[in-house]
This record gives sequence, C-alpha cells and structure tokens, in this order.
Amino acid sequence: MHRTRTLLTNLELAIMREVWAAAPEPLTVREAADRLNRGRRRPLAYNTVQTMLAILREKGVVEARAGPGRAHCFRARVTRQQVTTSMVGDLIDRLFDGKVEPLLLQLVGGESLGRAELERLRLLIENQLRAGEAR
Repeated sequence: MHRTRTLLTNLELAIMREVWAAAPEPLTVREAADRLNRGRRRPLAYNTVQTMLAILREKGVVEARAGPGRAHCFRARVTRQQVTTSMVGDLIDRLFDGKVEPLLLQLVGGESLGRAELERLRLLIENQLRAGEAR
C-alpha cells in the first residue's frame, strides 16, 4: 500500500511548528500570525497566514473548527514525526533512488559531526542491530 506523502514548504513548516507548539490548544489565525512574527524582521501579513492555513487544511495537515466570534481555530491532524518521516522518505526517493545508506554516508561523511554525536549514532545503530537479532 502506497501512502501519500505530506510535503510542506518552509513557510508551511514554520506555521506547523507553531501549531504543534500550541498543542493541545488550537490556534486562531491571529495567534498563529503573532507567534510567527515574533523576531521576524519582515512580519507576515494576517492574510498570508490565513491563506497558508487554508492550504494546510486542504492538504489535510490541520483541521479548522469554529472559534470565538468569526475566527476559526486550527489544530494539527498530523504529528511532527509523521511529517518528518514523510519528507525524509521523499528526500531519500528523489536524491538517493530510495536507498537510505547513501543518505547516511552523506550525513556522516559530509558533515562535521562531533565525537558525542558520532557516539550517539553508534549507540543507535548498535541498539537497532540488537533489536533486529531479537526478532
């Protein structure tokens, strides 16, 4: 069974980070815009955030419910982990022909990972190997 992937743009991800951070409480467009604009040199317009939330709703990533007054409240329909898995899977398919090993080699060999990070990766790999033996 082939599941459709959830692929988000940088702005959609920025909005989703705010939606996830607010959980379990939903966000109105105004609240999302206020959170997004903290620390931004060029603030996003309310209408831009509203349009992006509508797009996220069409993608099935958020749901909207009636809120106070005429406002709609938005809440995530997918987890950060689901989106991460989907987008990493798409990256692996597009750049590495569906093979995970070249991605890992690129990350480990091409990045300047410190000893502590490499040790954590080694432990993760060892745990996966042990879990595989138990199956």
